[in-house]
Amino acid sequence: MTHPMSTIAHQTSTQVIRYVANPAFTLAILVFADDSRLLFEHSSREQRWAKASAEQSMADHCCQALHQFRLNAKHLQLFFTDDSDLEFVTPGAPTMPD
Repeated sequence: MTHPMSTIAHQTSTQVIRYVANPAFTLAILVFADDSRLLFEHSSREQRWAKASAEQSMADHCCQALHQFRLNAKHLQLFFTDDSDLEFVTPGAPTMPD
């Protein structure tokens, strides 16, 4: 089993400083410590992509390691090639009680 400290998800979580989504939850952005950005769109089956703002940046590294992502009103969830995943909860999103 992979140690959690060495996963792509953990590496990414330590570098992301902000997560923002539009009101419709069809566009989102992750801002990294190096000021690079990873942009997401999931507005339809045909319009689903992730793109880094700059090559050889933290955002680009994260984007290259992405296997899949999910964007909706609940969260942005990233699934990486090493089978780790990372979730960013939308501020103000309803949460399930414990």
